[in-house]
Amino acid sequence: MTVGVTSLRWPSDRAVLLVHGIGNASPGDYALLLQGVRDALGPDADRTAIYQLFYDQVNDWFAAKTSLGQLLSQAVNALAGQINDPELGPSLAEVCGDVLWPVLVADARAAVREAYLAQLKQMVNDGVAAGVVSRDQKLSIICHSLGCFHTYEVLHHAALFPSHQLQPPGVRFQNVIFMASPVQLIRTVASAMGSLVPNRRWLYTVQGDALSIPAVQKLSGQPVTSVRNWISITGDLDPVGGHFFRSREPWAYMDLGATQISLIDRQDALNISTKAQLAQALRASLRDREPPFITLGNPHSWENYVAGHAAELRQWITT
Repeated sequence: MTVGVTSLRWPSDRAVLLVHGIGNASPGDYALLLQGVRDALGPDADRTAIYQLFYDQVNDWFAAKTSLGQLLSQAVNALAGQINDPELGPSLAEVCGDVLWPVLVADARAAVREAYLAQLKQMVNDGVAAGVVSRDQKLSIICHSLGCFHTYEVLHHAALFPSHQLQPPGVRFQNVIFMASPVQLIRTVASAMGSLVPNRRWLYTVQGDALSIPAVQKLSGQPVTSVRNWISITGDLDPVGGHFFRSREPWAYMDLGATQISLIDRQDALNISTKAQLAQALRASLRDREPPFITLGNPHSWENYVAGHAAELRQWITT
């Protein structure tokens, strides 16, 4: 795996990391998304170091996807068994399966984690080089789809191991913004599969009684969270975010209750008014042995989430 750690000059005390999900995975592939973030920040974009994390082996995973065989079939079957809708069920299971199946590859999970940690450390070091001590850095992460899973895993890992030097209060993220997060969906499926999930003991998504915000337990007994603002955004037609034709499914929707900011978009502008139209839009993104191709007409579009929440993004990131 090639780890493309990016180093940027900080023009102020603020930096943002963009973490993609399943889809194109090479520098330049998310130019439209990057411009959308810059547009959301407005004049403050020039005062913000904007990083992008590319874990470029994702395309290789798709080339070898069929090698998972029975294990992948069991994951999709576990999904299909949860979706009680004969009209939408097969399409939803296949789309969600394309998002979660890399979780079943332990080596790939570990490789992405190491690449992600390296990029976070570089961000912090770039800030220090610009004269901003780590405690004063305003760090934000905007992640989408499978990128939400990797973010959840990495932040919990960093909070557990002080050797990474990413624990609070020395390093504390101002915002972590999950867009169309499959973390709860993955928790449900991985829990159902049990020991079939490789290296499950290092899968933070299935640990504990429920999903949680990463934190460090201090000697005082009070936990210090790694993140100040833990934000979840999804759409009411986006199955990856836990909504099946405007119906929120608790087993698939990432919900941390009062500890997070939770926003659910009405996706009326997509002009999807029937289950058949939703199934068609979702199936259109699937490609054989390649990552999905997510267009602006797809409920899972990252660009649409960013454009629809431009005002909030600017407020969260620049405050």
